[in-house]
Amino acid sequence: MKQSRTKDIFVLGFAMFAIFFGAGNLIFPPSIGIHSGGDVVWGIAGMTLTGIIFPMLAMYAVVNMGTDFYDLSCHINSWWHQLYRVIGLFIVLFGTIPRCGAVAAETGLRGIAPDLPDWANVVFLVIFFALSYFFASNRSKVVDMIGTYATPILLVALLIIVVMVFAIPIGTPTGGDVDNAFSYSMLTAYNTGDIPTGLICAGVFLGSVKAKGYNTYKDQKFVLVRSILVSLVILFVVYGGLCWLGACGTPYFDSGMDQTALLNGLVEMLAGRASLVILAIAVIFACFTTASGMIATVSDWIIDWTKGKIPYRIVAFVVTLIIFLVAATGVSNVLVISGPLFTLIFPMSVVMTVLGVCKKLVPNDGAWKGAVYVASIISIYDAFVTARSNGLISIETEALDNLIAMIPLSSYGFDWLIPTIIGFVVGAVIWKVLGKESKPDATLAST
Repeated sequence: MKQSRTKDIFVLGFAMFAIFFGAGNLIFPPSIGIHSGGDVVWGIAGMTLTGIIFPMLAMYAVVNMGTDFYDLSCHINSWWHQLYRVIGLFIVLFGTIPRCGAVAAETGLRGIAPDLPDWANVVFLVIFFALSYFFASNRSKVVDMIGTYATPILLVALLIIVVMVFAIPIGTPTGGDVDNAFSYSMLTAYNTGDIPTGLICAGVFLGSVKAKGYNTYKDQKFVLVRSILVSLVILFVVYGGLCWLGACGTPYFDSGMDQTALLNGLVEMLAGRASLVILAIAVIFACFTTASGMIATVSDWIIDWTKGKIPYRIVAFVVTLIIFLVAATGVSNVLVISGPLFTLIFPMSVVMTVLGVCKKLVPNDGAWKGAVYVASIISIYDAFVTARSNGLISIETEALDNLIAMIPLSSYGFDWLIPTIIGFVVGAVIWKVLGKESKPDATLAST
């Protein structure tokens, strides 16, 4: 049993890493490295804190509160998990996963065969999403299939690149153009937005743990927490290696250049055309594993909403088809649509993660409500601003803009932080004064 449990932990950990590690996660570590330069160690430390540990804590927050996302969100209200799912569904359908397909075609396929005709992209997308559907349609085995079959290919390709970074270095870390590499990398990695992924995908991994026969909450938490640690270690090795590569490239590349071009240029310096092909394979499988996992996740949501009246495979097929059609429009259109939705969901995700991890420090449900509601209200404004900057709307709100700009830390993108802390305190006090009861801790009932 112990040997089987160890295998389960590693398979789940590999799958977790693969779903978190999308194509965008290849791009930002070298950029952090080239800006950090000689202070790359501090850059790696900041990146680890918000780009690795925090997203992993989002996954832990769910299992720390119970056996599914509802056990966390019910402290806000009984329907918050459904609202979060609806926003997440639109992000998956019109944002992250179409972008995975488009990036796999435009960067992965073109990295291997740059001279293919334009129609080859469409053919590639058909094959890419057909395979994504095949993995996702195996509802009870999707996590195992990703962890057992797809992740090893992705991991081998990435580790080859990381080994080359140190075995045949292009230089040593020098230069840098930021005053504080730690704070810069911390903010940059934070803005990559993997925290919602942890909350969204926690249910899929918990379901996989249950399907393996771990029936008690204690066993489920044991396996999931150790799988999180496996994923964390792999992410640290890969992110750290790519960040170091960027720091070694300061004499050869301008830190202000396009991030994808920077990644391609750095990797090409390692071993020429061969290393670019390896990178392209990594891009394709990074996109593929994320797409498969997220299609399975949102299909599960729809099955829950329809009470299982529609067969799971039909739901997964329709979801995949919609994503394929959106992906066929290209990356730029996807980013315009998904940007405001991501801006809306991100602050509430951070707040729920912190409260879920630190549940013993949360006095009552009033604190949950006050913190999450205030963060959500501010993020509605931020989503509006993002939509305006993307050209989706043209309404000017100069007075409101000036008011929000007065909030401390707003210039760093944290206009929601101070109001959220105030909402936490005020909500807790009001709840206490009114003498209301909080929802019971779901982990106590599951033990």
